[in-house]
Amino acid sequence: MRVLCLSNLYPNKHNSLRGGFVKAQVSSLTRLGCQVKVVSPVPAAPAPFRFIVKEWRGYNEIPGVLDDGTIQVFHPRYLLLPRNLLFACSGWFYYQATKNLIKEISRVWPFELIHAHTALPDGYAGLLFSRILKKPLVVTIHGRDLQDTVFRNSRCRRAVLEVLQGADAVVNVSHKLAELCRSHLGGNDKIKVIGNGINPAEIYQGHSPLREKYAGSKIILSVGSLKKTKGHDITLRAFKTVREQFNQVILLIIGGGEERENLQSLARELGIYQAVEFIAPQPHSKVMEYMSVSDMFVLPSWNEGFGIVYLEAMAHGKPVIGVKGQGISDVIQNGSNGLLVEAHAEHELARAVLGLLKNENYALILGKRARDTVLQDYTWTCSARKLLDLYRSLMAGRDADV
Repeated sequence: MRVLCLSNLYPNKHNSLRGGFVKAQVSSLTRLGCQVKVVSPVPAAPAPFRFIVKEWRGYNEIPGVLDDGTIQVFHPRYLLLPRNLLFACSGWFYYQATKNLIKEISRVWPFELIHAHTALPDGYAGLLFSRILKKPLVVTIHGRDLQDTVFRNSRCRRAVLEVLQGADAVVNVSHKLAELCRSHLGGNDKIKVIGNGINPAEIYQGHSPLREKYAGSKIILSVGSLKKTKGHDITLRAFKTVREQFNQVILLIIGGGEERENLQSLARELGIYQAVEFIAPQPHSKVMEYMSVSDMFVLPSWNEGFGIVYLEAMAHGKPVIGVKGQGISDVIQNGSNGLLVEAHAEHELARAVLGLLKNENYALILGKRARDTVLQDYTWTCSARKLLDLYRSLMAGRDADV
């Protein structure tokens, strides 16, 4: 089967850490015999924006086409304004910038199906191509569309809903997102749930020098952008309570973002700054190394569509603490293969952490069950197989209609 993937999230030379989950899924699909080409537009960076907005300076360095011998990735330029101004129109700009390229791809490589990651902008452009080229459209919702974009303004909301209504299938990475989707579409059969995954080959296996660096201390690890919804402030407040009972425990927070200075100031105010290490964003392999030496993983994020970092920690056999009602609730059975706490509940989070520190055997049991859960049901191969089944069912439906 030939699939055209549309994803502005696909990693590139300018941002190799972004959207690795899309690349991982595409790679797994190709290993299962699916042929995939990727169109991943990047913002055009004319001189004024290139010099004014630091983030945009690297866009010009991204090559137009990359081909590793298996997956061909196209990076056309499209109009996208800083701070997501006119974001409601981004799907139309995306379509205009890619229509000649995609028509040419269709001519020389007649793909059978379009898979767009995010409703806006990718899905909107995908919907237009689906109508013109008469190809089925699958749209994956990772979180932002239904947790942020629909609330930006009425035009954004209309654009997202048009995509949801027009797509042949809407894949949500968690049941939480599927429920949000149903709130807009009702009990629609096109709404599917296919979770994200991990690559078992990326589990860190070797000895890490980090073990010597942190020898003698229990390590609580948290990985996530330093923004309010990730709940790092809740983790810090809970950690203060933990430190009152356990001196030989440290908190490592890996990530970057606008809340960094506020979180550092909070750590100082709480008197725990010396026991907290704020670590800048790291390559994926380094994050996996940190996970291998940690004693538990904590991320009380309260606006999480799924959260692959939870899976990665679980795959390393670590007990994980997440938040009830978020995407990770699909994976964690509270008290069986991990722990779930209420959102914004710093005291409950502290009790959960203390419970794991006081009962190492229980922590080991949770970690083992967590690893078994992920390796059995939440690898990228599992995800890709489910997607292939969906692709085939859509193609069979189209053939039946003809």
